[in-house]
Amino acid sequence: MHTRLRLHPNPSCGARLNNFHIILIEPQESLNIGSVARAMQNLGFSHLHLVAPRGYDRERACVTARDASVILDAMTVHASFPEALDGMQEVVGLALRKGENPAHYISLPQWSQKLPERMSRTTALVFGPEDDDLRNEHLSLCRWVVRIPTAAAYPSFNLAQSVLLTLYEITRSLPGEQVAAAVADAPTENEFVQFDRHLDGVMEASGFVRLGTPSPVPALVKALFRRLDPTRHELSVLLALFSRVHSSLKRSP
Repeated sequence: MHTRLRLHPNPSCGARLNNFHIILIEPQESLNIGSVARAMQNLGFSHLHLVAPRGYDRERACVTARDASVILDAMTVHASFPEALDGMQEVVGLALRKGENPAHYISLPQWSQKLPERMSRTTALVFGPEDDDLRNEHLSLCRWVVRIPTAAAYPSFNLAQSVLLTLYEITRSLPGEQVAAAVADAPTENEFVQFDRHLDGVMEASGFVRLGTPSPVPALVKALFRRLDPTRHELSVLLALFSRVHSSLKRSP
């Protein structure tokens, strides 16, 4: 006998869920993509992105999507992860591994407690391939690296389960009352990437990074600035500062 699970998401946070974008890195099973779309539809999310999917078949995805085919019709396919992050103000990776230099590495309940103050940010929720976790190239661009608590003997969920648990935690954690949230003054990932370029230039031109420097060091410095969580204005000041320093170093004999 099968029992249908009845979810009761927060009914008054629907408009705020529009700020969340679900990004699947290199998904390889179309049935899983359909299950993710159904979980999104169940809980009121609408933005689905695929990065370099492996053999996506819409008809196969519709088998598990059921009435959520509208999400499949509207989803965006990207050639690369940085392309998928265009315009995102918050990048959250759901992963088991910590990565070399995570900006913030916390559990899903700990992260969800911070949502009420960050809910107006355009947020990317990033999930890795079914047969692997997010790689360092993905984790290095995440403001948060979040793990879903599990029993130690069975530490991983399948893709659709991970998405469902994460989205349900979001709907459960957002405030129930209707509050007009101010637009967050948060920089986008594109602005961080622009800052990274000048930071790389300064580290190289100053000799801080040179032949023999351990490879994790530049990524650690970049993660540090993401961990500081600057506002857009603060990042623009840092960008101007490091741009000037970079130019000065290039002119130095």
